[in-house]
Amino acid sequence: MHKVRLSRPARIALGYITVAVLWIFTSDGLVAYLAADQATLVNIQAWKGAAFVLVTGLALFSLLSIPQSMADPRPRTHSGRLPGVLLALTFFTLTIVIVAFGTLVHRYQTSVFKAHQYKQQVAIAKLKANQIERWIDWHRQLAEQLASDPSVLAAAVRHADRNDDEQLRELRLHFESLLKSGRWTEIGLYTPDGHPLARAGTELFIDEFHRRAIAAAASAGTFRLFDMHAMHEKKSKIPLHIAFLAPIVADTEGSRVVGVLALSVDPRQSLFGMAREWPIPSESSETLLVRREGEEVVFMTPLRHSDARPLGLRRSLSEKSLPAVQAVLNGEGVFEGVDYRGTAALAAFRPVAGTDWRIVAKTDTEEVMHPLRQQSQLILLAILLAIGIAGLMVALVWRRRQTDFAKRQDQELAEHEALSRRYVALFQNARDSIFLLDASGRVMEANRVAMSSYGYSDAEIRLLNMRDLRAPETRATFERDYRDAERPEGNQFETLHQGKDGSVFPVEVSTRVIEVAGQRLWQSFVRNIAERKRIETTIRQQLDDLRRWYEVTLDREDRVGELKTEVNGLLQRLGEPPRYTSVGAESKPAAPSDT
Repeated sequence: MHKVRLSRPARIALGYITVAVLWIFTSDGLVAYLAADQATLVNIQAWKGAAFVLVTGLALFSLLSIPQSMADPRPRTHSGRLPGVLLALTFFTLTIVIVAFGTLVHRYQTSVFKAHQYKQQVAIAKLKANQIERWIDWHRQLAEQLASDPSVLAAAVRHADRNDDEQLRELRLHFESLLKSGRWTEIGLYTPDGHPLARAGTELFIDEFHRRAIAAAASAGTFRLFDMHAMHEKKSKIPLHIAFLAPIVADTEGSRVVGVLALSVDPRQSLFGMAREWPIPSESSETLLVRREGEEVVFMTPLRHSDARPLGLRRSLSEKSLPAVQAVLNGEGVFEGVDYRGTAALAAFRPVAGTDWRIVAKTDTEEVMHPLRQQSQLILLAILLAIGIAGLMVALVWRRRQTDFAKRQDQELAEHEALSRRYVALFQNARDSIFLLDASGRVMEANRVAMSSYGYSDAEIRLLNMRDLRAPETRATFERDYRDAERPEGNQFETLHQGKDGSVFPVEVSTRVIEVAGQRLWQSFVRNIAERKRIETTIRQQLDDLRRWYEVTLDREDRVGELKTEVNGLLQRLGEPPRYTSVGAESKPAAPSDT
């Protein structure tokens, strides 16, 4: 069965199609997996296409720069460095493009991933802030609702108008029944200046800060939140306290405040759990509730990664790398810095409406970036795989080229050796003496006929100059004859040479300049013409003898002609016809020529 061999253009086209198909499906799948939106996908596809055109253009140029046929008869003296450089340049460019593309994808994925994580942190911060705001608003509504209760209002008015405390006992019982719900730790009715009238529950120690807050709520006639603060350990049963203060108004215009209702809660029971709860599984994420006090930020809630008590950890506002500091300074935003333990963290923060609080939702950067690192490893693996494939392709092309070059070199070497053998055979078996001379006339090579004709060995004749082979009387013209050999047609002349034994013989010399392996050499063919000269001398002597014979013959013919003329004359006188019809110069033979 005949094996079909594709032409070189067909192989290049087939390889190009294969690479293009693999590139399109592989890269498109990777980009579609990594790109987050259509605009980014289009942008990356454009750069990917430009990179493919650039790389394949260089690859095709490199392939087409490789000699097409191994049987190229032109001499080669090198391995074709230009195609090799082009292949290396193609691989280098391809590597740069692949690494640049991978870096671009990695940077884009990093920014997209961080943006997604920021959105998630912002959403969680917003969720927590809304939860706390609803929690505060719910307690506000309950406090205002209880403050407008007729029994509470009546007790406050009677105490204010008549200093009558009869209804306060019933009011205290009412408060105690409300406490059974577990929502509050204490319910109290206070005078506008902060003195207690009726209290039920833990009976918190009323300090000066508490009294001022109650007085401020009564003076403003509106709801007030008494911010969380630590209680005296010996004077209070709970360490932390938040109070919701609702003024009790006696008239419809709201101008007469007769008391203040206070609903006290322990933040540990509901607020802390609400703030600390993270909506998705996480090993490092936490939500912080912070506020500003002077030039410090105070951490209000328990910390996941610290044993500090609520309100126990304070940090200076000069520590701008802390997300908590950024929260109390800027109110709302996202920030990448270090948390209270010095660990890199990604955070989002926002204010809690109606308070001085800031909610901070943060996650360790290490945890955030862990999925991205897995993608980065995938991208790195894809980059290394692409570089490996590119290197393999370039290596295959290079190996094929080197194989072709080695075959060409072997073929050229075989042809050169065959040519050398033929040349040596012609050189050594020629009937004439052949010399290869350098520019000064020194003998570099001589064939066997030359060594035999002049009586020298190979080593001896290589020590001689062509001038040394001339007879002494002809050496004066050597320089001129040697210089004339540089003409395009060379030089041919006759001269006298002498052998090692001193014998002199005539020669005919034909010399021209040739180039061998970049070196100019004088090639001289020397033919011994002694025999020819001897023959020429013999012929010349024979011609001389023939000329002398001709001259003798010519004299005899002249005498015979005279006799014939005399006979014809006698016959005419006797009345008879002449016997000889041709006498004279026309019957003479031609004289011999020298040629």
